[in-house]
Amino acid sequence: MSTSTPNMDALAIEAVRSVVLRTGLLLDGHDLTGWLALFASDGVYELRAYSTEIRQWMTWWLATRGELEKTLSEVVQHVCDPAQRCHVIGAPVVTQQGDKALAVSPFSIFRTLPDGVSSLYMVGHYEDTLAVREGAWRISRRTVITDTRVLDMFTHIPV
Repeated sequence: MSTSTPNMDALAIEAVRSVVLRTGLLLDGHDLTGWLALFASDGVYELRAYSTEIRQWMTWWLATRGELEKTLSEVVQHVCDPAQRCHVIGAPVVTQQGDKALAVSPFSIFRTLPDGVSSLYMVGHYEDTLAVREGAWRISRRTVITDTRVLDMFTHIPV
């Protein structure tokens, strides 16, 4: 099974996959500035879930890159979850859409409390649209589709 159209070469596919996988490492390392740098200047972040109770999609968080910058700059002023998070991102499946790339990646996020107890925090998948900006692949839109709707602790840090 091919993961791309014939026009997208292996180097471009690998570059797109690298951006997607790096997002988890940067978030786990609390490098919010580095994570944000992977977004295009007009990038958008969205966190969504489907509610079986009301039978419709819910948007939990929708923000432009500018709004993300403001929110993340204020993180130090908030009470933060003391747990360490660990993103496990499955291999992104990359397809070309004109001059953009779409990467779909399953993910799991584990949460480890200061006492060493780990648990599964969230499961879902990323739908990332990327484009070449400033000479590198950047995320123009990240849609997080979470299957998990009951969280141990909500966070103002992106997933």
